[in-house]
This record gives sequence, structure tokens and C-alpha cells, in this order.
Amino acid sequence: MVGGEPEGRGRYRRTTMLYDVLVVSKGGGEKRFTTERDAPLSVGDIFEQDSESYRVLAIQPGHGPFDGVLEAEWLASSGPSEFAPP
Repeated sequence: MVGGEPEGRGRYRRTTMLYDVLVVSKGGGEKRFTTERDAPLSVGDIFEQDSESYRVLAIQPGHGPFDGVLEAEWLASSGPSEFAPP
């Protein structure tokens, strides 16, 4: 014990949230990835991962190391345009 609290607890708690993300689409294709956030996400939140934007549709309880499982929809790519000028 350190300072009256068991070691591994107290002010040095993990500050990030680890999510398993399932991207659902109307076309039937699905994509899955893991994301780490500094704060919890809620239904309706928009977040970015690898220069792409997603909206949280639903949150399920986590499993294993994950704080939650997100169902999300892809919104847009925010990276460089694929159009190359002539």
C-alpha cells in the first residue's frame, strides 16, 4: 500500500478509453478496428480515426480489454483529396 491506497490504484488510473469499433454500412460491408480515446464516447458523437470521420450509432458493453464496443457509421474522409490537378 502506498499512501493508504493499494498499489496500482489511486491517482495513476488509466485515463484513456479503449473501444472495439464495428463500422456498419447500408451496403452490407463491415470494417472493424480498435480506437483509444481520452474521454468516453456517447451515441451521436463524431470521432476521427486514420483521417476518416465516424458517428457513434450504439454502444455495447465492453469485453476483455475493451471499455465498450461501438457501432459506428463512416461519414467522410478528411485526408488529402484523391483528385489530382492536371
